Amino acid sequence: MKNNKNIDALQIQAATLIKTKEFDKALIIYEAILEIDNQHLQALTHLPIIYLMNKRFEEAINMINKSFTVVKPEVGDYQNLATAYVAIEDYNNAINSYNKIITINPNIKETYKLLGDAQVEIADHPGALNSYRRALDLAPGEFEQLYDYGVILHINKYHGEALKVLREAKKIDIKHIECTNKIASCLSAVGNYKEAKLTYKRLMEWVPGALGPAIDYASNLWYEGQYDEAIKILKELLLKKSLKKSHETKIKQNMSVFYLANKNFKEGWKYHDTRIAVRNDEDKTKRHDMLKKHFDIDIGGKALHPSEKIIILLDAGLGDIILGLSMLKEFQKIYSNISAEVDHRLVNLFKRSVPDVKFYPFQQNRDEILIDYNLDKFDKGIYWMSLGKYVRQDIHDFPIKPVAFLKPDTNHANKIEKKLKKSKEIICGISWKSSGGEKYHKSTQLENLIPILSIKGIRFLDLQYENKQHIGETAVEKKNLHNRNNISIENYSAIDKLNDIDGLAALIFNCDIVVTSSSVTAHIAGGLGIKTFLFVPFSRGKLWYWHDKKNISVWYPSIRIFKAESANEWGEVFEKIAKAVLNEIK
Repeated sequence: MKNNKNIDALQIQAATLIKTKEFDKALIIYEAILEIDNQHLQALTHLPIIYLMNKRFEEAINMINKSFTVVKPEVGDYQNLATAYVAIEDYNNAINSYNKIITINPNIKETYKLLGDAQVEIADHPGALNSYRRALDLAPGEFEQLYDYGVILHINKYHGEALKVLREAKKIDIKHIECTNKIASCLSAVGNYKEAKLTYKRLMEWVPGALGPAIDYASNLWYEGQYDEAIKILKELLLKKSLKKSHETKIKQNMSVFYLANKNFKEGWKYHDTRIAVRNDEDKTKRHDMLKKHFDIDIGGKALHPSEKIIILLDAGLGDIILGLSMLKEFQKIYSNISAEVDHRLVNLFKRSVPDVKFYPFQQNRDEILIDYNLDKFDKGIYWMSLGKYVRQDIHDFPIKPVAFLKPDTNHANKIEKKLKKSKEIICGISWKSSGGEKYHKSTQLENLIPILSIKGIRFLDLQYENKQHIGETAVEKKNLHNRNNISIENYSAIDKLNDIDGLAALIFNCDIVVTSSSVTAHIAGGLGIKTFLFVPFSRGKLWYWHDKKNISVWYPSIRIFKAESANEWGEVFEKIAKAVLNEIK
């Protein structure tokens, strides 16, 4: 056949085979045509489709891109290209292809839906929000578009709006299981635990034996403060036969949080490492799997030996790692040959605080991780938030008196002191919002702090950081506070409070007291030994380590904890803090 130079005859033969659906035979002929004429239009445009049908995705991609040198790309070409990229999980190139389609024709709802799906895969949730919104604009009232948009609103923490959209979707498909489940999740996220529980019960009736709704039902009991009942349900679920690994992991993870929050550390640490499997499943980089190729990781038990070279691995946010640092010196007494990776923003602060430990900067930009050390030089690894199973087994293992284990940059702190022109007035640092996963429950409006901000003889200093998507919001709150109540909060603008953590620590060091929500600010203040008044939600959003033994944090004895009086309500928390602050400054 290769000797047959009659391309027209070969083309007719291939077309006939296509009509009879003999695609594999047609593929051979088209490949033969390209050997004769590598720019043959019909072969270049038909071969990619056959390659896609045969799941030969890389070849399809190469052929489509080659065809672009011969013919102007059309919507269908980019659709095929995107399909191939998605199949090999190259979502960034798939996104580029979908955007090319939009450039040609901006009114195809399926393109925006598929674009949103790809953006979700790379955790570009703001981008997916825009894409699904556009798909809904082009097809208002359709279930799929409403459902996708509702889910992505929920992922982006717009729980109230998500609830409205998902309820609209449910009107179209009243017994759609996943839609109902997402509605229950949104109800829980906005603090409507009563309706959330009823919805989870309904799901359990619709799908007898389904464990997901039962696990979430237990969580809602926990959010309402029904600790014993929540633990009882989870224990019963754990005993079920043929338990899926994913369900077992989620149950154990929840039990860990419940136990630790209730100061049952021995049981809590037993299950705490299950969080690693959950995160690894969600992690696009599969970093935990990668790390295991270099060294064993202490998961589930106590597998470390004093003679080994140990690397402490990053597994949490800034605040949690500072909490981990509070245990490091005790851990170091047992395992002296240790190094640690930390968020790059914490490196200088940590090096100064524990100078005899090597700290490596860790930086991640979506699915790209940047580290500058050799993984192969270590014998074992352990995650930061697993140190507790070695040094915090009992309530008596915690510090009794405030310990200033963080060491700020004294030169920077002195420079700030001069600029602030500190006098005899008390300086109180203020932070009222959190950017964490439960920010809806942990944050408050600035005006709610008026009972504290009205105290005379105090200079209030802004410690609040802002993420990019919320820049300017706190400035508006401060302006409104001044206009309506004649209360001013000073801003030290020379520090980027989101990215310059070392600078933020130096700023907090200049505060006599701090009032804050549950955020990295609280951890820094506690680590510096600054007298701190922390307000936390009743249950949901109250991180397990904010134990309030006589209102004093067991992790940071300089922090007094003020818990909301009921689910989703702050009650008189801020009046109580104001009273405590007055007693402190007398």
